[in-house]
Amino acid sequence: MWVRSNHRPATSPLSEPSWGQVVATTVKLWLLRRPTARRWLLAAVFLALAVVAVAVLQVSGVFVRTAGPAGRVRAAAGTGHGMPLAAQAEAVAWIASQVSNAAMVGCYPVMCAALQAQGVPAGRLVPVQPGSADQPRAQVVVTSASAGRQLADRYAPALIASFGSGGSRIEVRATEPGGAAAYWAAQRADLAARKSAGAQLLRNRHLLFTPPGAAQLLAGQVDSRLLATLAALSSQYQFRVTAFSDAAPGAQAPFRQMTISGDRTTDLAAALAMVRAQNSPYLPAHAAIIRLDTGQTALSIEFAAPSPLGLLTAVLTVQREGK
Repeated sequence: MWVRSNHRPATSPLSEPSWGQVVATTVKLWLLRRPTARRWLLAAVFLALAVVAVAVLQVSGVFVRTAGPAGRVRAAAGTGHGMPLAAQAEAVAWIASQVSNAAMVGCYPVMCAALQAQGVPAGRLVPVQPGSADQPRAQVVVTSASAGRQLADRYAPALIASFGSGGSRIEVRATEPGGAAAYWAAQRADLAARKSAGAQLLRNRHLLFTPPGAAQLLAGQVDSRLLATLAALSSQYQFRVTAFSDAAPGAQAPFRQMTISGDRTTDLAAALAMVRAQNSPYLPAHAAIIRLDTGQTALSIEFAAPSPLGLLTAVLTVQREGK
């Protein structure tokens, strides 16, 4: 019986800019979207507002840069906007280890402080006020099930993880700038594409799957990036896919991790070099040769959350049109 290893490469905390730099960067990005003729006037206004905002937030205690990690955690524990501390700690740990380093994270100020204490750079954090229904400038948002209902319904329909229960449940969601209707249309197309690609991989004579793995492929439960990686590896090697895993807690999100084994260790090493040489979005967050509990050597490949939509849709459309 094949057993999945729980090994994960250690990661080191990233350096983080000051909140002043965050404000400056936000202003810069906002101005770049405006016509050139208006930038100088807008810049003067926004810089003045930025100075006032930073001063107010420092006095109110929202920015806790002067405190050490322990102080930031204590500050976060003081006000949770109805978030249970145990669920908050689980959510923070999951986001820090699973969400892409390239993703901006929208969060309540208390959650932003907790994430920063966990090592998430301040430059990736976008404060969101509880109850806000405004479109967030982030790819991922962390809200409570009750206070974040309007935001979830309008701009963050994709639940990728949740922690706790009831109205105080903490939800981690992927945003969709086009709104909920655009997301659901893209999600349906992406699910169909994943099912089609999974069925094709099951017919690939260079790949072997366990019965649970085959069922997951046919159901479209496997991340598009894993499907594309398997297709690329099978063009040069023969592998057994021992498991798909790493589904998010409290959400029906695609599996983002797989473990594969082969008869030759040299093939695993070559496959590892191949996946590490990929560019985004096909570059895994973690990839390493591991030893399973059975003593067998295997290759573990894991992609970061959230799972992107549309990677396979265009490819399958071209294939259908070419028939």
